Amino acid sequence: MYWSAFVFGLLGSFHCVGMCGPIVLAVPGKSIFSKLLYNIGRTITYAIMGLIIGIIGEGFSLAGYQQSLSVIVGAAMLLIILFTKYKHFDLPLSGAVSKIWIFSKNKLTPLFKSESAIAPLLIGLINGLLPCGLVYAAIFAAVAMGGMLESSLYMILFGLGTAPLLIALSIFGNFLSPTIRTKFNKVVP
Repeated sequence: MYWSAFVFGLLGSFHCVGMCGPIVLAVPGKSIFSKLLYNIGRTITYAIMGLIIGIIGEGFSLAGYQQSLSVIVGAAMLLIILFTKYKHFDLPLSGAVSKIWIFSKNKLTPLFKSESAIAPLLIGLINGLLPCGLVYAAIFAAVAMGGMLESSLYMILFGLGTAPLLIALSIFGNFLSPTIRTKFNKVVP
């Protein structure tokens, strides 16, 4: 089951390029280390989300409902993808989602101008909080893992799966003109 987390992240990273591409290209620092720090930050946030959601999964597992939870989560993911307007994992900004977006935006803005060596890590940590249907889908899957550590590992592998394409974008994306990047960001989602 863990391999599916990495594959899900890898395939889903095309969505990430379209939605987070501007953030990735704005991360300060030109070194590969700064690009890695950004992705490590996102993955740490995903791991923490996995730990938190794993508490719920562990509760279902201890109560003997793990198999039922897995079936319900899988069915819910399919229903959401097939029968809602969120086919591209873009979520409406209302309620708690809106508050997370505003918090993240306010914290991210000064970091993009920062020359601190840890700014890319902090941007990644905060970026992991941004409302994203793809991340929420991964969390749905992680809750079915049955425990805190298992859910956290699932989310780590998901984050690592998204990293290769985002690192490639951060390295080669600056070679593309802003017009091409804009068109790419519109087409990919």
